[in-house]
Amino acid sequence: MSSKELFKLNPIKFCLAMGLQIIAAVGEVVVAYVLTLQFDAAKNRNLSLFLTWTLIQLSSYVMVFLFYNLTGIVWQKLIQNYLHLIRRELTDHYFADSQKHAVSAVQNRMTNDLKLLHNDYLDSFRYMVGMLAGIVGVAFSLVTFQWSLLVACLIFAAIQIYLPKLLDKPLQKATEKVSVANRKYLKTLGDWLIGLSEVRRYLASDKLFKTIAENSGRLEAANIKKEKVDQELDYLNQLAYSLGDVLIFLLTGFLVVNNWAAFGLIASIGNFNGALFGSLQGVANYGGRMRATNKLREEIFVARKKIQSEQKSNLEQAVSFSIHNLAIDFRNCEAVTFPDFQVKAGEKILLTGDSGTGKSTLLKLILGELQASRGKYFNQKGEKIQPDLAEIGYLPQDPVLFPVTIVENITMFNSKLLNRVKSAIEKVQFAGDIAKFSAGIETKIDLDQLNVSGGQRQKIVLARSMVHQSKLILIDEATSAIDQAATMKILRQLTKTDATIVFIAHNFNQEMHQLFDREIHLKK
Repeated sequence: MSSKELFKLNPIKFCLAMGLQIIAAVGEVVVAYVLTLQFDAAKNRNLSLFLTWTLIQLSSYVMVFLFYNLTGIVWQKLIQNYLHLIRRELTDHYFADSQKHAVSAVQNRMTNDLKLLHNDYLDSFRYMVGMLAGIVGVAFSLVTFQWSLLVACLIFAAIQIYLPKLLDKPLQKATEKVSVANRKYLKTLGDWLIGLSEVRRYLASDKLFKTIAENSGRLEAANIKKEKVDQELDYLNQLAYSLGDVLIFLLTGFLVVNNWAAFGLIASIGNFNGALFGSLQGVANYGGRMRATNKLREEIFVARKKIQSEQKSNLEQAVSFSIHNLAIDFRNCEAVTFPDFQVKAGEKILLTGDSGTGKSTLLKLILGELQASRGKYFNQKGEKIQPDLAEIGYLPQDPVLFPVTIVENITMFNSKLLNRVKSAIEKVQFAGDIAKFSAGIETKIDLDQLNVSGGQRQKIVLARSMVHQSKLILIDEATSAIDQAATMKILRQLTKTDATIVFIAHNFNQEMHQLFDREIHLKK
């Protein structure tokens, strides 16, 4: 994220916003300049000239307020387009990097972090441009009245710009802590609220409230710490501003008394001071806020980088595979080692084993969702597999559905597969369920208030695999919520196909067992 990127996104809007901001800032200086001329006209008892300068002053005020408001509108439109682009790039990156990202971390990046950068970097940049224009305008005006005033102002400007740099590092750390605390808070909410019904059932609300309160307290403390550093920065700026204001006013009085400066400057020097030192204070303040976002901006820049995915031509359709010396180590120091075995094309394999033997883990290794610590899996020719994951049907224990229609969940948004949906629905014993929905297959899935049962969810995912005609289907207890009679019918349909199937299930009866070619039993 940078002002340079923002300019490239829409140069016309960027230049328009900056132009309006600069004109409005210079307009404020014009108001102060005209005030000097007003007082000179009043001193000389020239009513017509006084009224002329008053009219010019009022016109300048109207222009200043109008242009500031227009700047805000143009700038916000530009910023929102920019943030939309960044969110899309972040989404593309998360989609292509094949990593498992915590939902809370992604939410924090897409919302809180971008909001921080919006407020502390992008808006600060706009304000600084206007303030720098105001400083230049004041400097030019003071030179026309008395060069010594400009010299004095430059000395105090140097002091005011230097002081806030003392707080650069504390402000950057405070900004980072807010981001981290917000990410942890979102993760806590996600981890606990997903089991809210269980908390209610066991009357464990005290633990829920205590845990959320602790994380909320850390977020509050981080925000308070950031506000404290912000206030310290404001205090230093305000102190430098006040001292400079008093001393410049004294110098102006001395110059006017000695007839070295216009009389009206006594009235307007306060406005010039306000414009100059207020702008200097703002430049120092907003500059500190912008520098505080450096680390966060670097992180987001990395997270936006486009990942070049492997070309489709480099992938192969996985219909058979072998594993050799395959193992995975977990962070809790436990490890799972798998026996060597082969799965031939078209085989129907029943994968069994006690809990903890790695049945589900094996499927995730094949899919690339987990990375093996050692060993490999490869095709029948002994070549390492680069499987086309789009060609592998995966039915997890907890089916993944999206808040769209049932048919879209089955086709996964591929309209070319619509002609296969009816057949797939019948094969997975889902036709009777569909008939109960008033909108049929156009019924939209409600993820908050689930309008489909666990068995129906599993049938939707089973139909998804059939519609895509996957040649390798990995099924992880994906019929556990379906009654036994329907499960038998579904299994008969699956085992009739030429697809290679690896099926994990518990409590298998003999009739079900006979549908498979063989069993691979995993042991600890």
